[in-house]
Amino acid sequence: MENQNEEKQKDGRGGARPGAGRPRGCNNYRSIGIRIPEDVARILDEQENRSAYIIAAIRAYAQSCNK
Repeated sequence: MENQNEEKQKDGRGGARPGAGRPRGCNNYRSIGIRIPEDVARILDEQENRSAYIIAAIRAYAQSCNK
């Protein structure tokens, strides 16, 4: 009986393939990691969209500082 794996073997050991992997997405965003106090974490946990809440809060704070 012939081994089916022998028929499907390809040269090389994997590598990049066109269309494989995670899409690049939007280039105007960055990921950061921060440590926050527990009371702030509880506030964020109550939000439906934490990212939107943080972005709005930072923008509001920056605007209030620039007046």
